[in-house]
Amino acid sequence: MSIDQDVKQPVVQAYVELFDIDCTNISGINTIYRLTPNVNNGANVLFGGDTYIPYPIAISDYSQKIDGAPARPRLSISNINKIFGILSFSYEDLIGVKVTYYRTFANYLGQATKISASPLKFEIARKTAHSMTGMSFELRSPLDKERAVLPKRQMLKRDFPGLGINKMIN
Repeated sequence: MSIDQDVKQPVVQAYVELFDIDCTNISGINTIYRLTPNVNNGANVLFGGDTYIPYPIAISDYSQKIDGAPARPRLSISNINKIFGILSFSYEDLIGVKVTYYRTFANYLGQATKISASPLKFEIARKTAHSMTGMSFELRSPLDKERAVLPKRQMLKRDFPGLGINKMIN
């Protein structure tokens, strides 16, 4: 069966969220933290050959829309064992770290392939809160780069005659 077929069933399996926090682009860490908020009786979760550790983590305010600015979701993560707090202080608030968010069903766990809804990929844009018990980060799309211009060439009226004719009049 596929995810599309499972969603259409009258009884749906348990919904599972999984996170990859890829710190391999930071020199000195070279680790991918694989976490899941799903407790599963305290046992680790296997997904696509990778082990995900139960850990208090959540994502909010994400949406997929066609028009307007890309979504800036919020990632909240526990600071119980202080690992992410130490990483944040040591490595510039983890800015630029890649976060992949998987959504799947319990019956796809333990398989060799990652069967899930389309994974959502983000980067940490900034740290928004930090306390003894938790942290939160604002995420951005990998396409939402500061000072990036698409296309990477200045658009001029001589090259694009229609440029500038659709102005709003107040």
